[in-house]
Amino acid sequence: MDQPRSFIEEARRRQIIAAAVEVLADEGYGRATLARIARHAGISKGVISYHFAGKDELMREVVVQLFVSGGEFMAPLLAEARSSTDTLRTYIAGNLEYLKTNRRFLAAMIEVVVNLRDPDGTLAFGPDDGEKAMVAPLLDILRAGQEAGEFGEFDPLIMAHLIRDSIDGAAGHAARNPEHDLDAHAEQMVRVYLSAVKTAPPSSENAPGPEDHDD
Repeated sequence: MDQPRSFIEEARRRQIIAAAVEVLADEGYGRATLARIARHAGISKGVISYHFAGKDELMREVVVQLFVSGGEFMAPLLAEARSSTDTLRTYIAGNLEYLKTNRRFLAAMIEVVVNLRDPDGTLAFGPDDGEKAMVAPLLDILRAGQEAGEFGEFDPLIMAHLIRDSIDGAAGHAARNPEHDLDAHAEQMVRVYLSAVKTAPPSSENAPGPEDHDD
């Protein structure tokens, strides 16, 4: 059974991952050698080898850490929401805020995702990796909103995928264009999806007409 890592070990691993992010973002995957990452971190290559089995493991941890840090960022924001509508608004806006403040981390992650391969030559990260885990919290928000009567009739799984795909699309824009306005992107996304999930108003067919009123 693996022993839990000490606080110092965790801090060192995060330091190495942070250095890897900087090298990946600046120089790309091909030039992100352990030697360069070690120099950037101000440590020896042997220290990296002590904490990670090799470059592949370190690159995988870069991707994992982006999602771990995202969860740490989002959890307190979502805890403050007091309704499903507010929770959905916070989920969308919070995710894009995290992307805005972690553009270099995002660029580094994309470098890994499109380059890291398994021994058989296939990409280490497939399009479906982690999809269920990413969609699950959003699916819970949408279902809770429907149960509370805040949200209208729609397929919550399809809607969850639509929203996640939109967030991932925003991440792609941010990675390709450092000037992309993620604040405006978030505002528009919130407006579109809150409108899409809200309870529909009574149809005109059911609205009372003049003949239904007492004289």
